[in-house]
Amino acid sequence: MKTLLSSLVACAFVTSMIGGSSAQGQSAVLSEFYGQGVHAYYAGRTTEAYDLLSLAINNGIDDPRAYYFRGIVAHNSGRPYEAESDWQLGADLEASGKGSRYIGRSLSRYQGAGRLKLEEIRQKSKLQYLAESAARSRQRYGEIGAAPGVTSPAPAATQPRAGVTPPPAPPIADSDPFADDLGTPKVENEDALADAMNDPMIDSGAPAAGDSPAGAPASDPFSTGGDSGADPFGGGGAMDSDPFGGGGAGADPFGDDPFGS
Repeated sequence: MKTLLSSLVACAFVTSMIGGSSAQGQSAVLSEFYGQGVHAYYAGRTTEAYDLLSLAINNGIDDPRAYYFRGIVAHNSGRPYEAESDWQLGADLEASGKGSRYIGRSLSRYQGAGRLKLEEIRQKSKLQYLAESAARSRQRYGEIGAAPGVTSPAPAATQPRAGVTPPPAPPIADSDPFADDLGTPKVENEDALADAMNDPMIDSGAPAAGDSPAGAPASDPFSTGGDSGADPFGGGGAMDSDPFGGGGAGADPFGDDPFGS
C-alpha cells in the first residue's frame, strides 16, 4: 500500500513536471526515475524498482536500459514472458540508435541464464534492423531507377538531297613520286678520264691553213690587180707630178698677165 501510494505521488509529480517543462527537462526527469529504479533493484526492492522503471517508460523515456532493467526485475520475479517482451522493446530502441553507448557496462552486473537470453534478443534485433535497412535502401534505389526520366527527343536523321551525286574519290597517289626514275644502273665509260685531254673547241673537220674557207670570195673587191703598194688614187705618173701643172714644174701659171705691160 505504501509502495502504491508512493508510485501515485511520483506519477502526479512527473506529470506536472513534464507538462510545464521543455523536452530537455523531461529527459532529465525521466532519467532520474530510471536511476532510482536501478538503485532500488540492486537494493533488493524489486517492487519499487519495477514501479519507478514503469513510471519512466510510461512517460516516454527512450533509453533501452529502462526496458532492460524492468525485464530483469520481471525475470527475477518469475515472469519470463513479460521480461522477454521488455527486452525486445529495449533491443529495438538500441538497434535504431537510441540510448547510451554504455549499455553493456550498465548490464555487466547481471549474469546467468537471463543475461544469455537478453544478449540473444539484442543480437537478433540488431541483425533484423540491418536487414530491414538494406531492404529499404534497395527499394528506394529501385524506385529512383524506375522513375521515368525526362529525355530529350532524338534528333531526326538528315536525309540526303535528291539529284546530288557525290564526287568520285580521288585516286590514291603513289607514296613514292620518284619510283619511275629508279632503274638498273649501267656503266657509260670504263675510263672516266679518257676524254679529259681532248680540246672540245678543236673541230676535226677544220680546213687546212692554206685553204680558203667555204663561201669566201675569190678576190679582193678593192684590189686593183696590181701591187699592193700602189696608190689606188694615183695615175700612171710619179707621185711628185702636179696634176695641175703645165709644161714645166717652175712655170708661172700667171705669167701671161693680160693686164701686164
